[in-house]
Amino acid sequence: MASFSSVRSIERTLAVLVLMNRRPISRVKELAEGAGLSPATVVRILETLVELGYVRKQARMTGYTLTEKVNELSAGYHGLPTFVDQAKPVLVELTHHLLWPAALSTLDGTDMVVRLSTIPNSPLAHTHSTLQKRLDLLTRAHGRAYLAFCSAQERRRLYSALHESQITLLSPEEIETQMAGILHRVRELGYAERDHEIDPQTTTIAMPVRHGKDVIAVIGITFFRGSNPKVPLLVKALQVTATNIEGLIKREDSDL
Repeated sequence: MASFSSVRSIERTLAVLVLMNRRPISRVKELAEGAGLSPATVVRILETLVELGYVRKQARMTGYTLTEKVNELSAGYHGLPTFVDQAKPVLVELTHHLLWPAALSTLDGTDMVVRLSTIPNSPLAHTHSTLQKRLDLLTRAHGRAYLAFCSAQERRRLYSALHESQITLLSPEEIETQMAGILHRVRELGYAERDHEIDPQTTTIAMPVRHGKDVIAVIGITFFRGSNPKVPLLVKALQVTATNIEGLIKREDSDL
């Protein structure tokens, strides 16, 4: 418990910044509805951020966008493994080759979290950003890929954590039974697919990045269902990319 009450103005400002990070251009009405604030309050926040250089006002009636200065807000964060930064050019090369957006995620608690995304590099991206998006383990391609290729001990631990956190009402044993066939197929194919009911327009395929026997990350590609891409070619490109990232990690270890 904090020994003081939170600063409401900071809470409101951060809520607006989080919403703005999800779209290329934001409008006052959208931000007000999303943050649960009055339009007048949102305007005051935006104009303050404009003055500080974190937000740029677009042409009249168009809206507001974030500036490159917001990158400074994360400059002091060093929590991610170094291989995440090293993997970025490899992932960008994958998107240059396939055009579809790619992402790299790592496990955080009972979710996979997107740490890298090539949406800015893809002409076929269907959304503005997925960075820091949390992907559940049971229905998302990244989560299924992790569960399929992690150790049995780790998988049982995660099933127990999902139950204890009340993410699902199923017992760990029931989760294991429900997922057994799905994960068996993932291992047979070498990659996981997102549950088709999540989004009727797009789908994702994903596979693990390993360090020895451990799964340390998952990479995936998202594409429109109606585009009919040659999935074997996507899978092969993912495999090559995963191998290249694993090679970077091995070289980093050898340099230590």
